[in-house]
Amino acid sequence: MNCIPVREAWQVELMRCIYNENLEMLSTHPLPHRTYEAQQSWWHENSNHVHAYLYEPYAKPGKFVAFLLLRIRDGFCTPTIAIQREEWGSGYGQEIVHDYIEKANGPIAGTQLQCNKAICHINQKVGWQILGESDEGDGKIDLLFHPGINPDNRCTKEVVLNILQYLGIDPTSFDFSIINQL
Repeated sequence: MNCIPVREAWQVELMRCIYNENLEMLSTHPLPHRTYEAQQSWWHENSNHVHAYLYEPYAKPGKFVAFLLLRIRDGFCTPTIAIQREEWGSGYGQEIVHDYIEKANGPIAGTQLQCNKAICHINQKVGWQILGESDEGDGKIDLLFHPGINPDNRCTKEVVLNILQYLGIDPTSFDFSIINQL
């Protein structure tokens, strides 16, 4: 797939439409339906702390079917991806997950709905580690860590503590040995 950086309002609007279509599969916590104005405002307030991309299949130039949003945090990134419903099962999810692991260029934290079997399978294949579990709304959520693929940008204990705080995991009761690379 062709990956296009998001820089313009029309691209932010495409992301919003895909986001709203996928809320129940994105929601590891309740997320609001976004209006055009709210999304544009959010983008202007946060664009210095995020990298976003739209994806178009090579066979369908001009048809954007998915987005990736990488939020830059304190020593790590958090990804959000969404794919248009009509494209589910196309294999695009796996391609985007591989792409964001490369783009993050370091440690990544995230969550996944246990009921979303497709993303759980993909995340396991690419090396995400489950650090904990949480109940949110209608289902169980896995709290995830990925060390990244850049050997020069490995995860320090300080970054792990930041990730634990982000995920809501108490570091005093956390078994650091479950993080494979430390």
